[in-house]
Amino acid sequence: MVGLLIADVAGKGLAAGLYMAQLKVIVQSLARLHHEPKEFLIAVNKVVSANLDGKSFITMLYGVVDVERGEMTFSRAGHCPLIHVPADRPPGLRKARFLTPDGLVVGLQIDDGTMFDSLLEEQTITLGPGDLVVWFTDGISETMNEAFDCFGEERLAQIVEQYAHLPFDQLRSYVLAELRDFAGAADQHDDMTMIFMKVDERR
Repeated sequence: MVGLLIADVAGKGLAAGLYMAQLKVIVQSLARLHHEPKEFLIAVNKVVSANLDGKSFITMLYGVVDVERGEMTFSRAGHCPLIHVPADRPPGLRKARFLTPDGLVVGLQIDDGTMFDSLLEEQTITLGPGDLVVWFTDGISETMNEAFDCFGEERLAQIVEQYAHLPFDQLRSYVLAELRDFAGAADQHDDMTMIFMKVDERR
């Protein structure tokens, strides 16, 4: 089993950085105790809600890959969707799909956690040889140009489905080049994080 997590703290600056550092310790501890994504995020929310500033929250997506079974189970707490590009077609003809199980952001002090627990969904997908899964933060999809238009999730999906067959360094270069071309002279307003995960075709 392999666990993957991507998260984004609302806000910027020192406070957001400190929350992310604390979150790293929390998730490393709880991942040893909770092996199912939904169960894990519920546990994280309980700890974070009790300690986070009431004005802040964290988006998070956690997945567990069963390498032997070729499956990934994941839950999404208000984070950007996953993009899955199955390798069931030749390069250039592959179709990306968005994976969007329901879930509230982590840390909202609405109630005792009942709403978070009840809305959080867990999803399992089959991963075939050559499949690509893209994890990203909204710093990617909400990159703005000088007209204040957003790059968008659909545009990102189109790029990764077109170049999904390439090695990661080339795929990353294409995505970043498209982001730079789109933004033009506009300032970068948020940090950008992206994770590429591909199933080894030699499995």
